[in-house]
Amino acid sequence: MEERDYFAWISTVKDIQYTKLNRLIKGVNGIEELYHSSEKKLLNMTDITKKDVEAILKAKTEFDKNRFYDELEKNNIKFVTIKDDEFPDKLRIFDHKPYFLFYKGSLPDNDKKSVAMVGARACSNYGRNMAKSIAKELSENGVQIISGMARGIDTYSQLGAIEGGEKTFAIVGCGVDIVYPIENIELYENIIEYGGIISEYPPGSKPLNWHFPQRNRIISGLADIVAVIEAKEKSGSLITVEWALEQGKDIYALPGRVGDALSGGCNRLLKVGAGVLTSAKDILEELHIEEKNRASKITSQENLLEKDFSLVYIELGLQPINISELIEKTGIEYERLSEILLQLQLDGMVEQPMENYYARVVV
Repeated sequence: MEERDYFAWISTVKDIQYTKLNRLIKGVNGIEELYHSSEKKLLNMTDITKKDVEAILKAKTEFDKNRFYDELEKNNIKFVTIKDDEFPDKLRIFDHKPYFLFYKGSLPDNDKKSVAMVGARACSNYGRNMAKSIAKELSENGVQIISGMARGIDTYSQLGAIEGGEKTFAIVGCGVDIVYPIENIELYENIIEYGGIISEYPPGSKPLNWHFPQRNRIISGLADIVAVIEAKEKSGSLITVEWALEQGKDIYALPGRVGDALSGGCNRLLKVGAGVLTSAKDILEELHIEEKNRASKITSQENLLEKDFSLVYIELGLQPINISELIEKTGIEYERLSEILLQLQLDGMVEQPMENYYARVVV
């Protein structure tokens, strides 16, 4: 077998975490030697259990490299190892790097800047809009968006990236042939077309709880900057931040209202020195990318509105506002204001995230 075949074999060992795999490979001076190690030698290794050894030996007995590659090809899945030229350069330098990756679509371009966008699954309308808006503008400026395709912030970040036109990549906590969450089936297919689905877990792997904290090191590892859009004080997103800090990456956080549970984690990050994220411009400046002018798009859209429509639209932002407050700010009577808001919704410029509350849709 060739060296990549040995990595293919070890990828089939069930439930082996990267920390243990790292110890195994280093403990015997390489993947090929690991394959040829005896049961006795494996049992004498530090922190390796009898159950681990049984799984390794079972995988060696059952592994058929031809069947392995045939199954991947049949399902349009690619396999890359750290010994291959196409393996992402950003991951090579870390001691906790994955030794192999499965992917559908493509891998990130090593020569382009990348930003990881993470945040709450149960996010607010404010978080959804900001995630989509920032990701879209970063994408329009040639920045690749890395995320996890989870519900909430991940989903809206990757939707924005697709709209922006640059590639986006989802690092998943299951096999790349499994759509999780299932409601993201359309997003999954779009990401494959406009980027890639990536995992260190072999096809068929279920989305187990321990997979997600482990995959977060790949999300941060592939990025130049990690942006946290909304996160509670105790959030899975902060695990990604911990990995990013260990990897020497810059962290940016979206400010939120004091006392808002969904912004507790972000506000704490800002207190300890994270960069303040108010728009894509903050990150583009950090990456030394000259921002393309989007103001003309917004201005031209506003110019299309009649006077009353324009007055209402100007008062709306990404944070939802109550209709009674809009009446006070615009001086427009309730019936007329309701007509305007309805028309703006039909035109796709305004949304109603909850009863009697309105916000702009990201342009």
